[in-house]
Amino acid sequence: MNYEIGKLLINKKQFKKAYFIFSKLLDDKPNDFKANFQMGKMYYELNDLNKSIFYFKKSNKAQPNDPNILFNLALALQGTGKVDEAKKIYLDLILINSKDVKSYYGLFILDIKNITNQLLKNLELIIRENKISLFEKSLINFMFSKLAKKNDNLKEEINFLKLAHQNCYNSNITFNSQSDFYYKNIISKNFDKIIFEGDYEKLADFNNQSHIFIIGLPRSGSTLVETIISHNETNINSVGEFHGFNRSILEQIGIAIYAKNFDYKNYKLMINRKKFQEALLEKYNNFEKKIYLDKSLENFFNIEIILEFFPNAKFIHTYRKFNDAVIGIYQTMLPELSWTHKIKDIINYIGIYNKTIDYFRKKYPKKILDVQLNKLSNQKEVEVKKILDFCNIKYGRDYLDFDINNKLSNKTSSFLQVRNKIKEYELNKYQPYFYLLDKEDS
Repeated sequence: MNYEIGKLLINKKQFKKAYFIFSKLLDDKPNDFKANFQMGKMYYELNDLNKSIFYFKKSNKAQPNDPNILFNLALALQGTGKVDEAKKIYLDLILINSKDVKSYYGLFILDIKNITNQLLKNLELIIRENKISLFEKSLINFMFSKLAKKNDNLKEEINFLKLAHQNCYNSNITFNSQSDFYYKNIISKNFDKIIFEGDYEKLADFNNQSHIFIIGLPRSGSTLVETIISHNETNINSVGEFHGFNRSILEQIGIAIYAKNFDYKNYKLMINRKKFQEALLEKYNNFEKKIYLDKSLENFFNIEIILEFFPNAKFIHTYRKFNDAVIGIYQTMLPELSWTHKIKDIINYIGIYNKTIDYFRKKYPKKILDVQLNKLSNQKEVEVKKILDFCNIKYGRDYLDFDINNKLSNKTSSFLQVRNKIKEYELNKYQPYFYLLDKEDS
């Protein structure tokens, strides 16, 4: 029973309570593979990948060759830059089960060259058999699109990419439909007129810290900015794409807005201060360091709410040219973002985003720093110093040398970027795809 409660607490991001349960279980049975596995998952969520690896390895030792344990171990290893170890695990998993699509995808994410001709033939057989899930189909079609791109076959690349996005959206249709509804009809209509009710006891060591939020769109340089800050200031805790504020909002309003016959046109978004702070404390107080670097990009919608509870918060807004942003997002697999699977939906979302960020930029000009990706790439010394000055971070002679910092980690698809130097911006990278912006069926 305690085990199931602990799992539930991890899903709710109540990690301190989950830690208490699983540490007690491990006191009684140190080699319990299930409890060690859940500890690994918990530390992965907490962005402490080294501890995550420790517990996954303990779990694997107690229950050797369990595919679920091995796959999660590989994810944690690749996030810390241990690419060769992750690659070996993915190959082992394919030997155990030649139809394990997510392990092919893991290999592909490490390096497209890992998909050999034999592995490609395996994938072609798997998708033809039609006995796999829609999400697995989306992963295979996405890999096919990138392989077509590598072979300079633009038409085939776009056809596979379109299939990948259709499969991905339909694989989780309920979640994606609810997500679309929230962005289009709730937060985009209410971000500038949120009603706060009740009161709460402000906690100096929680509410008054100068937390940093990176906001904007995917593929806009957010991982690069996160890396720059993490490399230059070890006392800031990067919580990654934690989504703590979005989750806390939906915990308050989700039942109401997803009810049948809900009248969104006359809806007023109300936040109970006391309940909201309690929700935030449950989530963010799991982290050891008191200053958070949160890269949940959708927080540009939540600036008003964040400043209500963290009045000293700062926002770094990363962005790039419109056309490049649209195509860059479309060419990426982002299964948790409902709006990324059609060009027209991406354009619509960017329109909402532009309206929102313009409003907050005017209202809180000293709270928001704009960082344009092409400037960060081409004028890195000036732009990096601007970011660090904004965050009140001192920088030394090695402030740009994060490519040699082996303590950095990243759980997103950009995990390899944290060990690369800042590259020059490729001006014409997406130009061959601009015709898609005018296609209604894209």
